[in-house]
Amino acid sequence: MQTFAHIMTKYLPLWVGLDIILAITVGYLFPAVSVLEHLVPLLLFLMLYPMMVTLRIEEVGNALKHPKLLATAMVLNFAVTPLLGWLWGHIFFSGTNSYLTAGFILKTLIPGSGMVAAWTGYARGKVGSALVIVAVSLLLSLVMVPFWMWVLAGAYVTIEPLVIFRAMGLIVVAPLVAGVLTRRYAVRRWGQAKFQERAKVFPVISTCAMMPMLFIIVSFQAVMIVENLYWMLLVIVAIGTMYPLLYMAAIAFAKIGGVDYGDAVAMGYSVTAKAHAITIGVAATVFAGTPAVLPAAVAPVIQVPLMLAMLKTSGRVERYLSPRAVPEQAA
Repeated sequence: MQTFAHIMTKYLPLWVGLDIILAITVGYLFPAVSVLEHLVPLLLFLMLYPMMVTLRIEEVGNALKHPKLLATAMVLNFAVTPLLGWLWGHIFFSGTNSYLTAGFILKTLIPGSGMVAAWTGYARGKVGSALVIVAVSLLLSLVMVPFWMWVLAGAYVTIEPLVIFRAMGLIVVAPLVAGVLTRRYAVRRWGQAKFQERAKVFPVISTCAMMPMLFIIVSFQAVMIVENLYWMLLVIVAIGTMYPLLYMAAIAFAKIGGVDYGDAVAMGYSVTAKAHAITIGVAATVFAGTPAVLPAAVAPVIQVPLMLAMLKTSGRVERYLSPRAVPEQAA
């Protein structure tokens, strides 16, 4: 299982790319594949529930221990990112489909990738700080995402904030409650150490559920995508240019605020890595049958390589934040 999990994670962009190609091909040649639509709610739950089992929502209680870090991360997540996402959406998708612009804005708005803790750990950052930021961001997104979609995406498509709020509540809260209860039961039964070991399977389950989910929602749009293949390239370029800016902004804010390297990296990944599963769920629910799902579907192709590229800069980031503490030859 660990080998399978490693292969799925390491080559995620490849699997997603192949999945999208297969979905476009099958959906274009066999439109009747739309009969699979009834599987969407089940796959959505299978995507989100495993992610919520591994989320330590109790970390929210530790938020007051990191007020400056948390406040900075929330400003980046819910003030800087929405405006930058709107600007990028306007630049890259003007003249395409309005729902594509709305879908891109939505994609940039929902923080809290399940891999944030892992990326933070790889970069020798403070995983605990990353968990706090992710937990608080996820809860705030229930209100902030409907608000910003109404303010920013409402210029392109009709937005009903209450509909998005209900979708966010259903998609986030129900799996979250189930995940928290499962986690508490499992820890009581097996102990924290054994649970942590067995919990490694959950991200793999979530990823495996994401593949057929992507297949179904992309196959619905196959004809439109084939006629506008450059849309996928636009999404990749837009994300590939915007996400590094978010990471650099987080590091710059950390430098200005005197945040140490461990917390800065945690904030950087928490602000940059977006939640694929939740975004796909909201887009498929609120904007069903429109190209709004495309940015969320294509994003994993580029997000993982971007996170790896950012990981390669860890040594430079550490020297930038603590020039006297890190030797010049450090990696």
